[in-house]
Amino acid sequence: MSRPPRPLDAAASGRLLAAAADAFGARGLERASLNDVLKRAGMGKGSFYHWFADKAALHDWVVDAIAGRLGTTLRAPDPSSLTAESFRAELDAVLARFAQAAEADPQLADLGLMFHNSIGLAPERSISRVRVTALRWIDEVLRAGRDLGVIRTDLPADLLSAWAIASLTTLDQWALGTDAPDRAALAATALDALWSLLAPRAA
Repeated sequence: MSRPPRPLDAAASGRLLAAAADAFGARGLERASLNDVLKRAGMGKGSFYHWFADKAALHDWVVDAIAGRLGTTLRAPDPSSLTAESFRAELDAVLARFAQAAEADPQLADLGLMFHNSIGLAPERSISRVRVTALRWIDEVLRAGRDLGVIRTDLPADLLSAWAIASLTTLDQWALGTDAPDRAALAATALDALWSLLAPRAA
């Protein structure tokens, strides 16, 4: 019986993660070149296939590694724990933590790019599960906000959720793709506009 492969050593793992995250963030799973990734990581194909079945398995490994760090960084609140008083402040804090973390850790920004460039991947892929979890959380947050009276109720919940997700997706893609020096201020202005659209209508 063959023994399972030993884990990658820390140095090799770090090189491979950095090279693959950059490639997948820039080009997506289908268009990223495995040969280029392995060349940058200083790894031969024989060694690669000792640990990974294929490029998709590498993509899953990269997503799982970075998403684990991101979950710790974001500390996203349980929607049921939000109150009318804390609602916006807690959600703004989550977005601020992501922006700061992505600025400090390029791999978190790569994960954001992978989130957007892999929409068509199969549901069993790790990034697809990350997307389902994130979108479900946004939907639950908005529904909690409606119940608390801080999110408008004059539109159907599913329409409001789709609207908010599209807006946040557009803002995130823009923020990840621009190097504008006033990016943070512009993103904050755009987020304020979204909050205004989501707020309850005046009687």
